[in-house]
Amino acid sequence: MPNPHVTPERVAEEVRAALATTLRTDAAAIEMDNSIVNGLGATSIDFLDINFRLENVFGIQLATQLILDHVEEELGEGKAIDKDGKVTPPAAEMLKLYLGDLPGIEAGIYADEISTVITPAVVADGVVRVLDTLPETCTSCGASAWKSDDGAKVVCGAEGCGRDAVYPNGDELTKRWILDTEGEKHLFADA
Repeated sequence: MPNPHVTPERVAEEVRAALATTLRTDAAAIEMDNSIVNGLGATSIDFLDINFRLENVFGIQLATQLILDHVEEELGEGKAIDKDGKVTPPAAEMLKLYLGDLPGIEAGIYADEISTVITPAVVADGVVRVLDTLPETCTSCGASAWKSDDGAKVVCGAEGCGRDAVYPNGDELTKRWILDTEGEKHLFADA
């Protein structure tokens, strides 16, 4: 269910701000469908900084592992990445379902090249995925009185509480999504 306290526009704004600060560029010049690596010049260490900034703004924990690593963990070694380090056909299909049909996602690409297709829109979708799991009630006081004074961090609005919303972390959500998707689509049944 969409989080009514944080809009997708606000998420996109904060993703641009995190990218601009980390990569020392103008936020207004960042296109949401441009590759963060190839178009903006980010490195793997930059992704850590970007995630850290977004986690602080929204009070969430984004995934720390790549989806292919989770597929290997949940469905078995060699299911997502073959012995040559290349993405398997079922893993490419799963990536397309998760990330969207981004150019460059196809079976046979090297797994370490996946980061080159990640866009600001993909990062924003990851943030929204976590934010959309806002619990119905505060885990601290049980009230259902969420609010956000800044349009980013959600806190309990019950008198005397004010605790931050507690969301599942991105890795938990990714694992759940993989298992649900595999249960529905059976992408790896013959792999």
